[in-house]
Amino acid sequence: MAKFPSAEWATEFRQALNDNPAYAQAAAAWEGDILFEILTDSQAAHGPGIYLDLSHGTCREARFVEDPAVVSPEFVFRATRENWDRLLRRELDPVKAFLGGTIKMSGNPAKIMRFVGAAKELLETAGTVPRTG
Repeated sequence: MAKFPSAEWATEFRQALNDNPAYAQAAAAWEGDILFEILTDSQAAHGPGIYLDLSHGTCREARFVEDPAVVSPEFVFRATRENWDRLLRRELDPVKAFLGGTIKMSGNPAKIMRFVGAAKELLETAGTVPRTG
């Protein structure tokens, strides 16, 4: 088990995405990159995150970033550490979390709405990755 967020967790998440046929189908037309960012808190001054390079149902790259300023993804999903934990434990529905503002998103809303199924599979797959902390 790996700590979220970490380089080890990112590697395990990449493998889980690439092994998930439901994600592959839902994201078959998707091309872009995403950052899962933890909002700044007492544990992280820069809001660390997981950067994902996604292409037509596969994850080409998943890596831990200590400072989100080092990447310029098309989409950023931001939440507190507590809400990421709740999402990964499947206590939060991803779509409701976005619509309710628990998870904030920056990027083209029209594009993400066309791929809401892919986004949901992405976040549900994240919840399957064993983690600590």
